[in-house]
This record gives sequence, structure tokens and C-alpha cells, in this order.
Amino acid sequence: MRIAKENSHYLSMSKRSFKQAVIHLLETEYKIVGSHKVIQMIAEDIEDLAREFYPSSVCPGTLIWATTSSAEKKVSYGKRGEDQRTCIVKLPFLTPEDIQKRIKPHSRQEGLLQEVERMVRMIKAAFSQGGLLSIAEIATIMDRGLTTTQRKLSKYQRGKSEVLPLKGNILDQGSSPTHKGIVIQLYERKIAPPDIARQTGHSLEAVDRYISDYERVKMLKDMRMSSREISHVIGRGLSTVKEYERIAILYHPELSTRKSEIRPKNKRT
Repeated sequence: MRIAKENSHYLSMSKRSFKQAVIHLLETEYKIVGSHKVIQMIAEDIEDLAREFYPSSVCPGTLIWATTSSAEKKVSYGKRGEDQRTCIVKLPFLTPEDIQKRIKPHSRQEGLLQEVERMVRMIKAAFSQGGLLSIAEIATIMDRGLTTTQRKLSKYQRGKSEVLPLKGNILDQGSSPTHKGIVIQLYERKIAPPDIARQTGHSLEAVDRYISDYERVKMLKDMRMSSREISHVIGRGLSTVKEYERIAILYHPELSTRKSEIRPKNKRT
């Protein structure tokens, strides 16, 4: 593939790796001559050994970040952010694959997709190390607006039917019911709660609570109660109730044909 001139500026970044440094050392300092392929294989073996003996080393492009620990429980009212347990994580902000994608010509749409992939990669990497990134943190790292970042991640989650291990999802914070909606859609697809918990990164207790609320919403909607009335009765936010109602109608269309009960006005005597 022919590389566009403007993309050739990124070529040097892909050559600043540990393996390339070893190759340069063997060829210049140790004066090893012969097949470049053999020298490259030696460098790869040394790289594997370094990874084995020094697993905590940080690769170029890695971002060291302090975030909320996944050991933290749901935040109680009035608890300050600085009082939450923190965790130091290594985020793969820039990988060799990212650089290669820069070198190859790509459309604006592909660029946007790669941006979301980077966000998702860092969120999952943080969670695997015991950390929970928030949308605000992702927006700060990516230098993007909070609303734009939230919209992109919500679209990704809906499109993939996947709940990302974000702080708001795991600790059940924020007003967005997207992660709850995904849990309920999996439930409607007859996936067992333990499997839903594993797939979404939620506790079984949280999954059971979402399902219980959803079943109550369905029952009360069948009794012709309005969204606001249901919200008041079950003690859940109106946006969550409406999300559950949309899912209920999707899987149980008969609920949409039932009109709200019209209560007769009291006649004056």
C-alpha cells in the first residue's frame, strides 16, 4: 500500500520501540553482522524475556492514572470523591496499532471509530487492574467534551449490547439508565441472571434488583398507571421507568395498546 505523504510523518514513531532499540544496539555497539532477520529474532526473544522478568514496566504510550478503586462500594450520600479508595492504573493510551492506523490513509468515520475504540480499551484496561474510570475522566484524557464523550460511549453500549465497566455503571451512579436497560434486554432474551452479571460486570445483587424493578414496572403499567405514578410507587427515577417501559413494549407489544384508566370525575351533589 502506498503511504500518503502527510501520513509518512508518523512512520518514525513506529520505530521507537524496545525491539528496535535492541536491534540498533546489536548492530552498532556489538557489531553483529549477518542476516537482519536473525538479529530481529534475537531482539524479539530479548523483548519477551524483558516482559517476563519485568512485567511492571511501562510501554511507550502508556498513561499512568489515579482513579477510583473497583473495591469501592456504591457511594453513600454526602461522601466526597476524595474519600473514595483510589487505584493507580496503566492505560494503553497509544499502542503500536494506533500508530499503524495513522500511517495508513483513513476516512473521518474510521478516525471517529478508532477514538471510541481507544476509550473502550482504556476503560477495560483500568477495570482489569482494579480501577473504575468515569466518563469525566475519559473526556479529560481524550480532550473531548463531557456530553460528546457520554453520547459516544452510550451509542457504543447500545450498539454492542454491552455494559462498559465505567464508574457510573458499576457503582450505579448518574441519571443515565443505559446500563440498566442493557441488563433488562439481556434478561428479556432469556439469559440467566448469573450470566448477565458476568457479561456486564455487575454484581448478581444489582442484576436481581434491576430485574425486580423492571417486573414491577411491567405489572404497574399493566394496571394502567402512568410513568410518573410508577416512578413514585417504586422509588426509581422517571428516566429509568421510561427506559423500562420502552423495553417492556418492545418485548410485550400488548402493553402499548392498553390505555390509561380514565377515572370519572366526582359529581357535585
